[in-house]
Amino acid sequence: MRSIAYALATAVLCLLIGYPFSYFIARSPASVRPALLMMVMLPFWTSFLLRVYAWKGILADQGVINQVLLGLGLIDEPIQMLYTNVSMLVGMTYVYLPFMVLPLYANLVKMDFRLLEAAYDLGTTPFKAFWLVTVPLSKAGIIAGFMLVFIPCVGEFVIPSLLGGPENIMIGRVVWDEMFTSNNWPRASALAVVMIGLIVIPLAIYYHYTGEAAEPRH
Repeated sequence: MRSIAYALATAVLCLLIGYPFSYFIARSPASVRPALLMMVMLPFWTSFLLRVYAWKGILADQGVINQVLLGLGLIDEPIQMLYTNVSMLVGMTYVYLPFMVLPLYANLVKMDFRLLEAAYDLGTTPFKAFWLVTVPLSKAGIIAGFMLVFIPCVGEFVIPSLLGGPENIMIGRVVWDEMFTSNNWPRASALAVVMIGLIVIPLAIYYHYTGEAAEPRH
């Protein structure tokens, strides 16, 4: 349940951060979009493990954030950020954010923005036009991005091990401990089956919605 909660929280944070950025890229001039997409994909050029270790240096008691806050006089002693729920969510959101941005952008860039102009001509507000026009048209991208973030987050092992505390153990770490520490392969196999089941359910939901979207409308 803790793994599901962290995966859901990460997917929601990625959606809240990634949707505005995807929308901005889709609305930007065509000549600028390749550079903006390159900024999204640039972290993939660096080792996954190296990027997670970098967050350890940023969030540590003597890390960059605490040193800046101490230098500005905003705090008197370092804030405990590493090995907490916050550090785990920050690391997982950072790592999986591109998996939300890319499918959202692929969906939003195909949207006919003249529909928004028509909504404005009919007297709606910008927020209402966004909620009633843009969001429904980007539902497929939202679901795809949500699944692409949620599914790997459920079984995440590296980030909880490096950024999470002893109380932030997720199912991936439990499977590892049962296999290589306790040498209890039957229990590890059972937990792996449970983890697969947790992944199959959102996959079925995703394929259900994508199948409906692909059906011709009469």
